[in-house]
Amino acid sequence: MKKKDLIEAAGISQSSLSKMGRNENVHTDILVKVCKALNCDIGDIMEIIIKDDGVNTNDDK
Repeated sequence: MKKKDLIEAAGISQSSLSKMGRNENVHTDILVKVCKALNCDIGDIMEIIIKDDGVNTNDDK
């Protein structure tokens, strides 16, 4: 599927698709539209990566 085809099938803008390609934030409704157009689950198009930045968020000292 070409990008143009996905934009039309999902009813999203070129800028939304570009944001996804640059790993920028997009609204959940955009992701839902893409999933419906591709007939897939949200886990098929995104992944949550937890970064370990070494910062202790625990208040215990």
